[in-house]
Amino acid sequence: MPIHIKKGNINWVNIVKPVVKDVQFLAEEFKIHPIVLEELFHPSARAKTEQYGAYLYFIYHLPIYDIEQKTSRRGEIDFIITKETLISVSYEKLEPIDLFIDKIDRDKNYKERILGGTTARLLYYLLEFCLSFAFRQLKHIDEKIEVIRKDLFSEKKYRLLENISYLKRDLLGFYLCFQPQQSIFKSLSIIGPEFWGQETQIYFADLEGDYLRVLQYCINYKETIESFEETNAQLLNTKMNSVMQKFTVLAFLTFPLILLTSIFQANVVKPFLTDNSYSDFWILFGIVFIFTLLLLRFFKRKGWF
Repeated sequence: MPIHIKKGNINWVNIVKPVVKDVQFLAEEFKIHPIVLEELFHPSARAKTEQYGAYLYFIYHLPIYDIEQKTSRRGEIDFIITKETLISVSYEKLEPIDLFIDKIDRDKNYKERILGGTTARLLYYLLEFCLSFAFRQLKHIDEKIEVIRKDLFSEKKYRLLENISYLKRDLLGFYLCFQPQQSIFKSLSIIGPEFWGQETQIYFADLEGDYLRVLQYCINYKETIESFEETNAQLLNTKMNSVMQKFTVLAFLTFPLILLTSIFQANVVKPFLTDNSYSDFWILFGIVFIFTLLLLRFFKRKGWF
C-alpha cells in the first residue's frame, strides 16, 4: 500500500515492492510513460537523471549493510518527480526511508520545512538523509579499522588476516554501490536548476558536496585497509622466515650426530674405542654433544638462532 504524505501543493508518494495495481495508479494519476513504468517492476542500473516532459526520472542506489553476509549490498530507490509530486519506489523496506517518514510524522516543524516549498526541497532533504545514513554505515567500518589497528602487532596475525578480508569485502561492496552515484549527482546539478529554476542550484551543489565527502571517507578507508593488509602480509612473511631459519639451524645441528653415527657404523673409529659398548656410547655421545654446543654457540654469535 503506497504511503501518501501531503502538505499544501506538495505530495510525496512512497511505494514499497510495487505490484501491477501500484503501477496502474501511477499511469492513471500522473500519466507516466509506459517505458518508465516498465522499469518499476525490476531493479535496474541507470546512471543519470533523465527528463521526460513534465517529470524527471532517476535511480538512486544506497549501500545497506547485510549482517548475515557481513558485507554491504545495494538498495535501490526509483524517483519520478514532477514540480508538485515526488514518487519514490523501492523493492524492499529501506531503513533510511522508514526513518525519514517516522521523523516527518513525529516532527511537525520538520514536515513544514521539508514539504513547505517545492519538490526540489523535498528531494534535497530525502537524498541528504540517505547520504547521512550512508555516512553512518561507514561508522562500523571505522570501528573495525580501529580494532585491526590495535591488533596489527599482536599475536593474532592469522585471525587478523581473516578480519581484514571480511572488512575489505564489506568496504568494496559499499564502494561499488556508492561510487557510481557520482554521475547521478552531477546530472542532477545540471538538470535540476533547468527543471525547477536557478534558485534550486544551491540544493544540488550541496548534495554533490556531501556525496563527495562520504566518497572521500570511503576512499581513505579503502587505502587504510590495503595498507593494513600489506603490513600484515609483511609481518607474516617475516615471522615465517624466522621460523624457517630456526628449523634450518636445528636441522643442521643434527648433522654431527648423523655423521658420527655413520662413521661408527662403518667401523672407521673402532681402533680408537675401548671395545666396551657402554663406554663407546658415552664417548660418542660426549663428542657429538660438545660439537653441537660449539655449533649452537657459533650460530648464536652470528645471530642465526
